[in-house]
Amino acid sequence: MKTLNWAGFLLGLLFCSCQQETDSGLLSLTLDDAGQIDQSQELSLDTLGMKVDAIPLETTDDCLIKNISVLEESRDFYWLVSDNLIYKFDKSGHFLQRIGTVGQGPEEYVSAKVIQPVEKERSLYIMDYFGRKMTVYDFDGRFLRSFKLPEETWMDNFKYENGKVYYLTTGNSVMPDLYCYDVQAARMDTLCKRDREMGTEGYMGQSFIYVLGGNMYTYHYFNDTVYRMDGNRIEPAWLFRTGKMKWRYDELTIVADFTPKVRPDGPRIQIFDLFETNAYCFVFYTISEYKGEKMKPFMALYDKKQNLFYPHANLVSSYAYLSVEKGRRLMKTSVPGSLYAIKEAVDLAGKDGFEMIKEDDNPVLLRYACE
Repeated sequence: MKTLNWAGFLLGLLFCSCQQETDSGLLSLTLDDAGQIDQSQELSLDTLGMKVDAIPLETTDDCLIKNISVLEESRDFYWLVSDNLIYKFDKSGHFLQRIGTVGQGPEEYVSAKVIQPVEKERSLYIMDYFGRKMTVYDFDGRFLRSFKLPEETWMDNFKYENGKVYYLTTGNSVMPDLYCYDVQAARMDTLCKRDREMGTEGYMGQSFIYVLGGNMYTYHYFNDTVYRMDGNRIEPAWLFRTGKMKWRYDELTIVADFTPKVRPDGPRIQIFDLFETNAYCFVFYTISEYKGEKMKPFMALYDKKQNLFYPHANLVSSYAYLSVEKGRRLMKTSVPGSLYAIKEAVDLAGKDGFEMIKEDDNPVLLRYACE
């Protein structure tokens, strides 16, 4: 294994009121002041060039979906996880089949935490979190192979790219563990190793990963830098500036009665997902306390074309039921350029274009396509 030295990459926080380039030339986005948030800020989907498509998911006796925990897509199919079962639909929403079987057998999976279809191989990779392995099926549901997850830590997320599986973890280190597994060579490289073990904190920071322009990007909450990965080479891409709203470790430490050891002296921010396109960057986050509300969700948006940054924006449509609810987290897939909202059938039944939907049908996917 080899480990890269990350010390030179760690950059200090500066304070500003808008996005700018730092001395290093990196773009930075500022979320350091809850008072800058305008909850009424609205941006038209049409103005942003975001087209909305609705994909009702077919309801059959073999396909009754209560909730969707994971959504993925390939060129011709949608893949989703509901109650730990994996379903395959075509792009029109017609149900095709279930994939794999839940169980502890060599060709089964215990828990489908993260999935990724790989178009070139026509295979579906499944991170079996509790089964401690990766399970791979072809697009028709035939078992292909499985291999163990790294033993030294608990994996939380992964991305497959060009014959390699990139694993990420949760934790409260400034940098998470980041591993690269070469499937053909069965070799694991350590690209980044945590700088501290989690102590008595009651909250674990998450790691995110996405692909844009053929490059992979990753971000971990306790760092302020989004990194670009190219094979085994990693470099800073852009920064967050969270200032005094960043959590401190002692504020996350829980004592016997489940209260923090040190109470925050103001609101704190928790970024829980990222999505970037050629024209926009979406940041989904919560604030620990905002005007009396706990863990209030928001969505920030950076318009690259106009060089404008909105600490919060509501995406609205002339058809209210196609708008993005305030602060609602949208789901991203491995296919760049689209975000998804999941609407219950009861919320759309009988509305324009949805006259054939019944209130007890499966959910409807709303696809927001942008540049």
